[in-house]
Amino acid sequence: MRNLFKMVLAIIPFLGISQSKTLEDITKFSLRNSGAIVNKNFDVDGYYFFYEVDKLENKEREFAIQILDKNLNDMATKSYVNRKGTALIKSGFNNQALMFLMANKKEEFLELVSFDKQANQNETIKVPIEKKDMKLLTAFAANNNEHNVLFPVDDRGFVLNLVTYTKRIGYKLKYVPTDGHEPWEFSSPMDSKEILTINPIEVNEKVIVALEMSKKSLFSSKVDIKILVINVDDGKVLFERSFNKEEDPRLVTNAFLSDNSELVLLGEYFDKGDHFMKDQSLGLFAQVNDLSGNILSENKISWDKHINEKMEMKKGSKTEKNGYIYFHDIIKTQSGDYYAIGETYRKTASAAGIASTMASAMLGGGGGSSLTQLTITDAIIFKFNNKFDLEDVTIYEKGKSRAQSITDFGSPQLNAHILKNFGAFDYEFTQRDVENDRFYSNFIDYERLKGEENKLSFKTIIYDDGELSEDKIYLDSDSKVFRVFPAKIGHVMLLEYDKKEKKVDLHLESLNIK
Repeated sequence: MRNLFKMVLAIIPFLGISQSKTLEDITKFSLRNSGAIVNKNFDVDGYYFFYEVDKLENKEREFAIQILDKNLNDMATKSYVNRKGTALIKSGFNNQALMFLMANKKEEFLELVSFDKQANQNETIKVPIEKKDMKLLTAFAANNNEHNVLFPVDDRGFVLNLVTYTKRIGYKLKYVPTDGHEPWEFSSPMDSKEILTINPIEVNEKVIVALEMSKKSLFSSKVDIKILVINVDDGKVLFERSFNKEEDPRLVTNAFLSDNSELVLLGEYFDKGDHFMKDQSLGLFAQVNDLSGNILSENKISWDKHINEKMEMKKGSKTEKNGYIYFHDIIKTQSGDYYAIGETYRKTASAAGIASTMASAMLGGGGGSSLTQLTITDAIIFKFNNKFDLEDVTIYEKGKSRAQSITDFGSPQLNAHILKNFGAFDYEFTQRDVENDRFYSNFIDYERLKGEENKLSFKTIIYDDGELSEDKIYLDSDSKVFRVFPAKIGHVMLLEYDKKEKKVDLHLESLNIK
């Protein structure tokens, strides 16, 4: 307890409104073990930090869970003792509780440790898990900070997304309520002859919209996708839909509920007979459904006829061949318009991958790295009207980022959706100011400047009063580790972690809003 006690004493002098803060005596810290506490109105209420502060007897470890308010003032610091090897897999806030999913690869259960808004600890929940499932979960989480197994359901509970082994690989969605309602589970069939995985793309207080992916074997190149819409109340499927390759091939990438509880599916559509894993899409689609699965309306927007023409008008040049767009978020404004925030990318040859493969071949080895990569370029915002007709395209130039392809044989779209989970894109988050009808979309940009040293910047695209504008903050690229969080309206919060000094520096930065 000695380090935690020392840290609490150091905090006592901080009174009033703080715009910066330092957390010290942090023995072990990971960026995924911190986050903003965002309420259902998209306002930031504060921040949480989970880190190791001391090694105790009997191979135990003392952790600190610290909660700050939106001005970086201390609200609570709690001590949490657990076994050596215990790791925080994921955390989340659902407007009722702050939940930490803990795992230890030597155990046969997960622990859900939660706190209310006043940082009072709730009863710990233990979730049984098979040893082989635990090994897979902890190994994947250790190598992928973006891997999501915990999804908040506003004012209701949390959904766990777990991988299971039966006769084949399967999945289990486990609902843990925080509002007093009954828990439930939804699992893949025990007797399935296919490998089945599931990826929730939208989780809200009414439904879970998930992509179920199936394949015959680990090495099969054929993957089929089905949309499942699950009722949060009881875990029952409201409807499901397959986009058949022979009739209507599609790849759903985004989903959300409209104000009148209609489900909007967004994504890319393909030519009949094409497959999303290897063929180029024809354009974007928006499909509106009721919660029984009836299609109420649909709109298709062609790359050739609609999108590329608008992009070329904006850029004053031809659109790059085989270019794609990955959409991160969809925002509806008070006027009824929709803004889709994305980044452009294309599949290119990887010099590093080619060199690695050639070196491996010369040494008599097999394989090597992927020969291709995704080259990620500009930020882009599409404006749609309430019928999802494309009205405008706005392009913001930024430096190139590159991410090695997962597979050379898969389509750029498939690689993009997998690499997104590994943090490959420059997009960070979008924060909404509902009361003032504004939003802020944020990107990390590595600026290559002529005649001076290259700089790392935090770029914010601001929607305000029907107009889009741009602001940026330069980041100290010499910092050991940094991260940017959403903050109180008109601000962002910068975190810098110094591993050598064992401290975290936090400070709020104002955005240039008219």
